[in-house]
Amino acid sequence: MAEITKLLTPGEVGELLQIHSKTVQRMAARREIPSLRVGRHWRFERGAISLWLAEKSKEGLTGPTLRG
Repeated sequence: MAEITKLLTPGEVGELLQIHSKTVQRMAARREIPSLRVGRHWRFERGAISLWLAEKSKEGLTGPTLRG
């Protein structure tokens, strides 16, 4: 049997990322952040969000740099 993990709401993810919950919902709708829909509601697995953040952090370190 699959283990049930804690699901986060857009508000909880917003608090973690320090952004508004509506921004989290827009990111989910555009598939920019790992998410799932339960009826009309967006939910997020804590582990998937942690992995996503780690990947984004690595991209930021190795991504293109801006030149002034």
